[in-house]
Amino acid sequence: MRYPTISLTKGNGGYPTMTDEALRQALTAAYRSGMQPLAHCNGDAAAAQYLSAVAEMERSHPDFRELRPVMIHAQLLAPDQMEEVARLGIIPSFFIAHIHQWGDVHLRNLGAERAARISAAGSARSHGIPFTFHQDTPVLPPDMLHTIWCAVERVTKDGVTLGKDERIPVKDALRAITVNAARQYFEEARKGSLRPGKTADLVLLDADPLAVSPDRLRDIRVLETVKAGETVFRA
Repeated sequence: MRYPTISLTKGNGGYPTMTDEALRQALTAAYRSGMQPLAHCNGDAAAAQYLSAVAEMERSHPDFRELRPVMIHAQLLAPDQMEEVARLGIIPSFFIAHIHQWGDVHLRNLGAERAARISAAGSARSHGIPFTFHQDTPVLPPDMLHTIWCAVERVTKDGVTLGKDERIPVKDALRAITVNAARQYFEEARKGSLRPGKTADLVLLDADPLAVSPDRLRDIRVLETVKAGETVFRA
């Protein structure tokens, strides 16, 4: 069931930054220009607005999904909304470090049930949705290993496991920042995986993320960074 939105008339809820019509116009302009739409949707009401607009575009322009529309943050997607994300072919990009950084605040503000579903990567995985992760830098430093730890452990600063069922395996977290990230930006033919002929963008780590215990993921250090076959950083 879709979570109820907070009444705006009581002055205690969020508000949209675009009207429905303005959003439709923006998506139509993106379609006509062949530009990928990336929409910032934090709350479930914002997600509902975007899902409705994308569904309308796909009804009138079946090839709209070829633009690979993205939902940035997708933080409070309800279960039925996740099903709609899968149906419409939308790529959610989760700011998954919210779990550790502000999870305790979300528990106080939203309650345990809703807070547990923040950045629901586990649900996206179960629906077969290719999702990605980001840090919203400069909101947080660009630390992908910490982000992987957040997705796998989902532990708040106060040590609370926030949404046990939304935790994902390390391999899926790695896929979110490599293969899926490349696909999000239409670069899967030349980036995202180690294959002959692809751009040699990679890092050397001091430990294997697939072998260490999950609680150690954020302690892994980058020893070397290679960009297009050239070393650009060495610890």
